[in-house]
Amino acid sequence: MDVSAYFVNAATRQMAETEAIEDKFREVDALIDSVEEEGRLLGPPSDDETEPVTLTEEERRHVERVVGLVLGAADDDPSSGGAAA
Repeated sequence: MDVSAYFVNAATRQMAETEAIEDKFREVDALIDSVEEEGRLLGPPSDDETEPVTLTEEERRHVERVVGLVLGAADDDPSSGGAAA
């Protein structure tokens, strides 16, 4: 294989690997975007908000899902939303 063919092969492989990684993190990127948008809509907290925040069950599950995506939830945990092998 000559040098130019090697570089074409390497570039093609790199592009495929990059696309695979982007696909893997697409869901995390979408969650980050949605949370950032929610934060912009809510604005900064006021100084008089001294009561602790209590999450609903749905909000708690959403937080656990996001944390699982970031930290890597176990695939065999059915509550993690991952597909079984």
